[in-house]
Amino acid sequence: MNIEQRIKAFNRANPPFYLVEHDDGTFSLCLAFSFLRGKYAGFGQDAFNQYAKQIGEPVKEDGFYTHGNGYEWESVFKKAFEKTPNISKIRFDCEAGGFFCYSRDLSVLEDLGSQFRKICLDKNGFAELVCTALEEAVIQDEEEKQCLTRVIGEKI
Repeated sequence: MNIEQRIKAFNRANPPFYLVEHDDGTFSLCLAFSFLRGKYAGFGQDAFNQYAKQIGEPVKEDGFYTHGNGYEWESVFKKAFEKTPNISKIRFDCEAGGFFCYSRDLSVLEDLGSQFRKICLDKNGFAELVCTALEEAVIQDEEEKQCLTRVIGEKI
């Protein structure tokens, strides 16, 4: 099967995730939230809403979800595959409106992308993963801020 056929096969089997080939020899695994329609509208959002409720935040503010942006999806993906050596072959370029990661190794994106979709489809398991990953991300952010504050304080 050639690259184009592999990408088409992945995209048929793993919606709403999809793969894209780029001119520079890289491939990307994508989940663009604005493209989510029909049965995939709000894909995975319940897990992020559960996290918001767990930490005592509103699910929505000014009509927008408080959690579930691309950066948070990145944290969840990294947590899901933290013990997988191939995670080092991926770089991330997420944004508020989507989850995007890149690799020169199409097989890695095919493998981790299909595994991640299965994880997302397990509503209870995915909610647990989201809550764990985001709690750890908050702790890590706080530790980094404290470290930065110490470094800046030492330089002043």
